[in-house]
Amino acid sequence: MNDLGRPDDLGFRVNFWHWRSLVEAIRRLNVLPDTRVADLHEQFCGNGLTQEECRLVADALEAHLLTTLAEGDRLLLDGGVTRDPDDGTLYKGEDAHRNYSTNRTVLLTFIRFLRECSGFEVL
Repeated sequence: MNDLGRPDDLGFRVNFWHWRSLVEAIRRLNVLPDTRVADLHEQFCGNGLTQEECRLVADALEAHLLTTLAEGDRLLLDGGVTRDPDDGTLYKGEDAHRNYSTNRTVLLTFIRFLRECSGFEVL
């Protein structure tokens, strides 16, 4: 995937702002141990998910999150949803959490990747 969630030959690539929101969404689903989810924030350490874990996460994302996220919505880091578009502002300090969000298009692409892959490593 490239930074906007479109496929390429490398698998699933997405920018840090989307990835952090996806990982925290996985955490809220409680389908994996918290330590497994926390490891997904660490790059180049051999962290990732097995094929079985990928299928489990894909099922949970599809059943519990995808149904609540409409086209044009953004999923925020804390699990909230907004229709306000990302205005490109880089927030700092107490507002830094406002930098992170993902959307339905990226979520759908991630779910498809999870279903098709044989596991992945965070690079």
